[in-house]
Amino acid sequence: MPVIVYGWASGNMSAAFILIASSLTLLYMLFAAPSWCMATTRDGLSCRRNSSGLLLGCSLREHKWQKMKMAFRAGKWGELFGRFWGNTANSAAAVSAMATTLSALVAAVALATR
Repeated sequence: MPVIVYGWASGNMSAAFILIASSLTLLYMLFAAPSWCMATTRDGLSCRRNSSGLLLGCSLREHKWQKMKMAFRAGKWGELFGRFWGNTANSAAAVSAMATTLSALVAAVALATR
């Protein structure tokens, strides 16, 4: 993420490099960043086990794909985004994911308008 900020601030990096770096950072936040599972347990509470990324659950079979399934159901997006803000680790990853998405979009527009 600091490389992307430096690239935009300095103007020394190409839009293609910024697009690639932003896309890779977004993938990391969605599928590999350390976070909490936050899947709904049988008691209706949020799971507090560690998981990888915002969209993947913990090692429990039922939790593993629960959030990923929510991403593909438009009626569940509000609940999914609510889980992104459930704690500090998930919130930091969510802010980074949104920032890199915006960065990737701006870089793509910059490349398209050349």
